[in-house]
Amino acid sequence: MSKTSKISWFRYLNVIAIYALLVIITVPVHAARILVVGDSWGVAAGPALQAVLIDAGSTETVASIAVGGETAANINTPAWLATISTALEDNPDATHLHLSLGGNDFLGHWRASNSMEQEDQLVADILEDITAIVDHILAQRPEIRIYWSSYDFPRPLIIGNPVDVNNASLRFSVHAQTLADSMGDALSYGDFNGMTQVVYGFDGVQTSGHDPDFVIPPGDPSLPDPQYPGPAPAYFDSIHLTPEAYQVLAQKQYEHFYQSELSFQINAGLNDAWFNPVTDGQGFFITVFPDLGVLVIAWFTYDTELPDEGAMAKLGDPGHRWLTAVGPYADNQAVLDITIASGGLFDTATEIDRVTDGTLLVTFSDCNSGTVEYSIPSIDREGTVPIQRIANDNISLCDELSQE
Repeated sequence: MSKTSKISWFRYLNVIAIYALLVIITVPVHAARILVVGDSWGVAAGPALQAVLIDAGSTETVASIAVGGETAANINTPAWLATISTALEDNPDATHLHLSLGGNDFLGHWRASNSMEQEDQLVADILEDITAIVDHILAQRPEIRIYWSSYDFPRPLIIGNPVDVNNASLRFSVHAQTLADSMGDALSYGDFNGMTQVVYGFDGVQTSGHDPDFVIPPGDPSLPDPQYPGPAPAYFDSIHLTPEAYQVLAQKQYEHFYQSELSFQINAGLNDAWFNPVTDGQGFFITVFPDLGVLVIAWFTYDTELPDEGAMAKLGDPGHRWLTAVGPYADNQAVLDITIASGGLFDTATEIDRVTDGTLLVTFSDCNSGTVEYSIPSIDREGTVPIQRIANDNISLCDELSQE
């Protein structure tokens, strides 16, 4: 590695380290659910995935033993496999392992001048190492899910023109997917080649002779296009993304690998009385009907203004108000229509009028906390109410149901 390359590499690591520190400061401390193993893209994946989890309202954490420059061949050695075993022991709650490997093995040995036989042998050697690493992990933790992520089209490299490098990367991903398919649920593969092209597009500025000299907007149907490299604004150097682009990649990885498994799932264990301690005397009864896929809320609150001084009520306070809301839920959220009933009398059969007046967006981050976002047109009010349980009796049931 040249002196200039070393300086660039250390600058890159410093940027990632600062980014990781800023993310870690905001993370609650408990055993990690995701363990990252791999190379420099794995180093970046740790804080990026953690930031995505925080943005999604998750309290799950990420641990990493990734090391810049590592290869599958080197990690498939007794010393490194022992390091993985130790990391698994140190993180007994880890249910997912994020694997970022194979890139240095491939780019370090692949050349445009290689024959297909040579490329096939290189790929076979890498997959043999990946298989051994996966087998070792599963031997320590049979129930863990392993998610193996691809890389993205790099900037121009001396080993070949972008079209040759990118097509070789796509061929590698086909082999990687075949390996993952052969291992069932234990191993999943995500192909993110061309992701930055789709997200960033091209601005028409030729930072290299291989960049298009015309604008291709983000999301254009012609993208991704393997004849072009990754877009310059997304790259810190020829092969590493900027922290911002790694964040974009982490969001895609979260959606592809983790969202359905790590996002909290609404379940009947949430059935309870909930409130915001700041507004004591008001609150919610929440009921989940799993067979119907419906969540129901009864919101007990007050009017927006105090009643006139002389206002009277036969029963209760003249300012009492209750609202009901019903709607479907998915994952950790429910969107409900608010209904306001009027015309009734205590314990008397009367004609009831019901009108729809706004919506509630109910979001649960776990079994004991959530938010209720309201929009009520009739009073021109919008806001968010943080909620927690009044009693904790059903938390253990909720935790059990959320894992099913």
